[in-house]
Amino acid sequence: MGKGDAVVVGGGLAGTLAAGALLGHVNTVTLVERDRYPDRPAFRKGVPQGRHLHVFLSGGRRALEELFPGLNGELEAAGAHRLEAPRDVITKAPNGWQRRFHEGRHATTSCTRALFDATVRARVLAEAEGSGTRVEVLQGTEAVGLLGGADRVTGVRVRSRDAGRAERELPADLVVDASGRGSRAPKWLAELGAPAPREEVVDAGIGYCTQMFRPAEPLDMVMVIQPRPDCPRGAAWSPVEGGHWLLTLSGVRGQHPPTESSEVPGFVKSLGEPALYEHLLTCEPVSPPYGFRDTSNRRRHYDAPGGVPEGFLAVSDAACTFNPIYGQGMAVAALSGLALRGCLAEGGLRPGFAAAAQRAVARASDTAWLTAVGADRPYAADGDTTPPGAAERLRSWYFGRLANRAAIDRVVGAAFRDVTYLAAGPSRLMSPSVALRTVLLPRARGLADPPLRVES
Repeated sequence: MGKGDAVVVGGGLAGTLAAGALLGHVNTVTLVERDRYPDRPAFRKGVPQGRHLHVFLSGGRRALEELFPGLNGELEAAGAHRLEAPRDVITKAPNGWQRRFHEGRHATTSCTRALFDATVRARVLAEAEGSGTRVEVLQGTEAVGLLGGADRVTGVRVRSRDAGRAERELPADLVVDASGRGSRAPKWLAELGAPAPREEVVDAGIGYCTQMFRPAEPLDMVMVIQPRPDCPRGAAWSPVEGGHWLLTLSGVRGQHPPTESSEVPGFVKSLGEPALYEHLLTCEPVSPPYGFRDTSNRRRHYDAPGGVPEGFLAVSDAACTFNPIYGQGMAVAALSGLALRGCLAEGGLRPGFAAAAQRAVARASDTAWLTAVGADRPYAADGDTTPPGAAERLRSWYFGRLANRAAIDRVVGAAFRDVTYLAAGPSRLMSPSVALRTVLLPRARGLADPPLRVES
């Protein structure tokens, strides 16, 4: 029996990493991408969040290094910034500024999405050579449906986006849906007679905008201002390649940030942090502000018993998507790729593979889902939002106290960063030392002023 053939729908980061995970485990991988890739890193329509700030959390960095050793170094050589938290990142939480010191546990990557995608794609295609797997990339091609029946998916119907729009069938032993937030797989599966997955939605109505600047004198730190009850607005200021910095502003319903450049300084001033506002006035805008509003957290439970037919797998945003403001998506894509490769190493495309792989991919998303939903739930009032159960209400209470204490407490802060940087599961927050300090000590206050110097 041969290794089989795979089709990956979506040639963005999630699809590229899924294709990379398949190398050596299947005979062929066909990557179906609606866009055409640029010759050099550039923003493109198929990545609607591409112009916005992206950080690659430490859990994702570790997964990426396991998948492709040395790739984090390649990103940094291409211009990405390696930042340590909390040494290089100062954060104002709702209860005040967090302490700034060298912890040595977590590094993040900050660069444009265009650079990240191009660097990863080049490495994956280079790895294909000599892997035993032939990779074909179909650019300018969109998937329009699935082949097979309710019990087994046997391929994909695709259509060229060029003149003539010719349609053809791509047989496959495995179809990986990596088509992102706009995935049409639930509709396609229903057309085959398979059940649609149960969905959870938590929508805080957050909108954000991002503008690129060139500072006269760059800061030596990233600044993050989280929304708070009396000011449901936030900001993040972080470096990318080429001497540029990205400013991402956010706000809930009725507080959405502007998309007119002249209004951006006023929005920043309203945050009540003169350090960021005054610094921004010395920076030169090099792009207009770009807005984004599709920020709901949405989980499709393909991992439920009977949730997927044989031969089908949904990964990353196609299965579980988060409010992008928390910067979790790229890390989850890497963690999902690692989970997929682990399942393949256990025996390839064996009977029952799709269900086992879907459960593994879902576990790779669990921590990000819990933290994003926990942060967004206080602002979620939309009619489509799934109401919280008793367990989630208790988690939210505990997480709120823990997040406050993490601002000043090194023990609780280390656990908090382990989880929010996707380097550990939620159980890390329930260790005795963390739980006792969270529940028994008074609700903590952060620092009154931004910590401009690193504690010795």
